[in-house]
Amino acid sequence: MKFYTLLIVIILSIASCTQENKQVTFTGEIINPTSDMVWLSVNDSTLSTNLDDSNKFEFKIDITEANKYRFDHGGYTYIFLKPSSILHLTLDTKDFDKSITYNGSALEENEYLKKRLLLKESLEENRFKIPNMSENEFQSTIDSTLGKWEKTLLELKNIDSKEYSNFKKAELEEINKINSLVTDYYKSMINLRPGNDAIDIKVLDKNGREYSLKDFKNKVVCIDVWASWCSACLKEMSYYEKLTEKFKNQNIELIAISVDDKEEIWRKLLKERDIHGQQFWAKGGSQSDFFKNYQLNDLPVYIIIDKNCKIVNSRASRPSESLEEEIVAAMDN
Repeated sequence: MKFYTLLIVIILSIASCTQENKQVTFTGEIINPTSDMVWLSVNDSTLSTNLDDSNKFEFKIDITEANKYRFDHGGYTYIFLKPSSILHLTLDTKDFDKSITYNGSALEENEYLKKRLLLKESLEENRFKIPNMSENEFQSTIDSTLGKWEKTLLELKNIDSKEYSNFKKAELEEINKINSLVTDYYKSMINLRPGNDAIDIKVLDKNGREYSLKDFKNKVVCIDVWASWCSACLKEMSYYEKLTEKFKNQNIELIAISVDDKEEIWRKLLKERDIHGQQFWAKGGSQSDFFKNYQLNDLPVYIIIDKNCKIVNSRASRPSESLEEEIVAAMDN
């Protein structure tokens, strides 16, 4: 009887240790918090907890395999957790990505995820430059972002272990997916590269008169493409109006084209915001030829066309940034 009792105790102890080894402790400290909550999610599951009086938090969760988890507070990043790991994160919301530091286990993997996020953001920052890149420039951009991302992943010392198999598969699938999307986008913009003939447009003014590029013949044309649902578009309007006034009576036309699906929405916003200048509507909005021909899926978009109706830049800078300099350069050529 004593033997069986001892055997049961041993079995329970082993089970207890196994369960304990699966538990992850994830703690952290938030500098300049934006709320009193933090969130941790993977797949379709989300956990949350409160910051204490010192702006610190703690999660204790049971996991069976290594995986990346999304952490949210004033922004988001990914953390890597594996069975029995202990991880501490520190971040400052005022300099989110660059301020992140880790202590504990799986440091190599978490440094990889930090680098992964920065590489992804670097590619995102190039989205307006990509349409104007040569093939060599485009490939160099892919190599320095997605290529570096994949290389860093495959250099992780445990990446080929069974414990990491699902993580590795998911990461490679995401890299390949982004690569396909960016490459398809680059190829779709081939007709909008600098020096190509600008594709003609057909738009309506407030009086219902139809305009095309021929109506701006022998002038540089700058087009602000916007929609009422685009908050960034509305934010840039005041900057664009200042540029319109600044270049008044010069050999350039600064026009604005709405791609709202409904004409009445466009007219209503013009009235409510007392918007001036040369305002046009692309009939049909997102279904218009203008929208499709110029690949207008990410607003706002600023397009510069020279006096010979050649594209200077189909993805120019915003008015709040360096659009003015690009306009001046186009007028000088």
